[in-house]
Amino acid sequence: MSEPLIAALLYADGVYPDRVIARAIAPLRERGVAMAGAIQLKPAGQPGRHPCDLLLEDLASGEVTAIVEHRGKEARGCRLDVGVLTDVAEAVSASIHADGPRLLIVNKFGKIEADGGGMRGAIAEAVDLGIPVLVGVPVRNLDRWRVFAGPLAVELAVDDAAVARWLSEHGLAVEPVAVTGAVAGNPWTM
Repeated sequence: MSEPLIAALLYADGVYPDRVIARAIAPLRERGVAMAGAIQLKPAGQPGRHPCDLLLEDLASGEVTAIVEHRGKEARGCRLDVGVLTDVAEAVSASIHADGPRLLIVNKFGKIEADGGGMRGAIAEAVDLGIPVLVGVPVRNLDRWRVFAGPLAVELAVDDAAVARWLSEHGLAVEPVAVTGAVAGNPWTM
């Protein structure tokens, strides 16, 4: 039996797998491997930015989009802009069909995905097309993730070697690299 087409990186709330994902895909980016999906970036060194100011980079286009409503620097709590996330998800879905990616990256199977929206459709489309999917799954959404993905997914620890091994099993052999500062020419620091 072949390896599951989806790898879920399980993480505790607030301990995102962004750096592991960035290290895993950096060599793929350097080799020009076509990828779809989005990775989460945090603005760094930007005066006046709120800690909730999160960004998504569309891996196919390189476009960086703010995904949290701007409620002022004194606001408490973050609020995802669902409309913007929907737009990003639609762009990712279009790139799956147009750009022939060899890998789909979804930084987070969050509440929106657990409820049936967000990047959930892109994950299903990629699987239908035989494209491997690497997705971050917070443990709070694990039960709903398992219902959604079923036997198509393997669960991995947030570990460079585990991700590299899984990518290699899908013809995407990589050597994890250190990611510091801006990622692939992006002005935002991971």
